[in-house]
Amino acid sequence: MIVGLGNPGPEHAQTRHNAGFRFIDALVEQAGARWSVDSKLFGETAKVDIAGQPVWLLKPATFMNLRGKSVTAAQRFWKIEPEETLLAHDELDLPPGVARLKFDGGHGGQNGLRDTIRLLGHGRFHRLRIG
Repeated sequence: MIVGLGNPGPEHAQTRHNAGFRFIDALVEQAGARWSVDSKLFGETAKVDIAGQPVWLLKPATFMNLRGKSVTAAQRFWKIEPEETLLAHDELDLPPGVARLKFDGGHGGQNGLRDTIRLLGHGRFHRLRIG
């Protein structure tokens, strides 16, 4: 599962904090897929194939500091382990246009990661940090 972190609403659409939303929107567009609203997962979902593998995408509709609610609901519903999850998010410590993959660790002040770690009890998931 790939989760894009960002804030809902047009006033946030072009902000740096929506780098995760823009990343998974590009995956959906490239695959020719469509978003569906899924209220039980507190967001929008799509399913795409990446390198021949089916991948669930999630764009939470909750605000950043409540992001873990959507992430953990999707993990339970789709029976996906945290270690099989990638959260794509903005990273203020990276210059614009730079991206880095990371596994495990703390939240680094990012509220979406903070809430997800709080609900999971650990930070053992993948992150795509986007500058």
